[in-house]
Amino acid sequence: MSQYLWQAIPNQGYNKYGNGVIGPGSKEALDKAVNFHAGDGKTTTLIEVLDKPTTIPNRWGGAGTDYKMQPGELRMTYGQQPIDYMDKRWQDAAKKMGRTTLLDQAGSVDVALMESTHRDAKTGEYLIGKLRKPGAKYTAIKDANIGVTIPTKGMTHVLTSEAAKAGTAPIKLKPGMVIAQDALGTYTPPLKTLLKKNKPVDAAGKAVFDKLSKFSKIQDLATKYAKSGEIPLATAEKNIQRAWNFVQKWASKIRV
Repeated sequence: MSQYLWQAIPNQGYNKYGNGVIGPGSKEALDKAVNFHAGDGKTTTLIEVLDKPTTIPNRWGGAGTDYKMQPGELRMTYGQQPIDYMDKRWQDAAKKMGRTTLLDQAGSVDVALMESTHRDAKTGEYLIGKLRKPGAKYTAIKDANIGVTIPTKGMTHVLTSEAAKAGTAPIKLKPGMVIAQDALGTYTPPLKTLLKKNKPVDAAGKAVFDKLSKFSKIQDLATKYAKSGEIPLATAEKNIQRAWNFVQKWASKIRV
């Protein structure tokens, strides 16, 4: 397996966070991770060096997980994202407004890391040394490596790096939720976003990418038919779960 930066995450061994819970450095997830490359070479992120204290909403975490940022730290704006896998508090707020997407942003205190994993969209150069001046803004393209794990049946919850820092509880893994690990930590990106913004690196990664792409289509169709009333919601959920069971069974046998 390629020695990518995400593999430098300290190995915490098995069951570090409790039975079935995957968190930063969980060996069971590291052992099953395949190599993806984060960045499609065209999707851009606006990176800003904050010049005043700023609260940034964490769309994927519950109350208390929003980013409390200080001057000199970074805000990343990714654009509008579907609310499907966002935390319930944001889904509820969006639905009240009749929205199906919300602006996705995040904060980072690791300036050096962001500089070394993002390139200037105009020049193609890494942003090393450029994210130090308050008020500076760059449109950037991520160029980094990521490990992706399809959770086995025994992996029931995930404690993201953000949740671990905030001291909040692990979230339950649902069909279609994968575990991603990179130099920034452990997280659960929306499946569509993962497939859109990342490319597999090797044969094992391509096999996982293809399997997840097929599942995503099944999930979309089942959801579409349920929303149109052509099939009951319970039937759609059952079919999605069944498809995911097959993906998990297949992934448990893959060797990386």
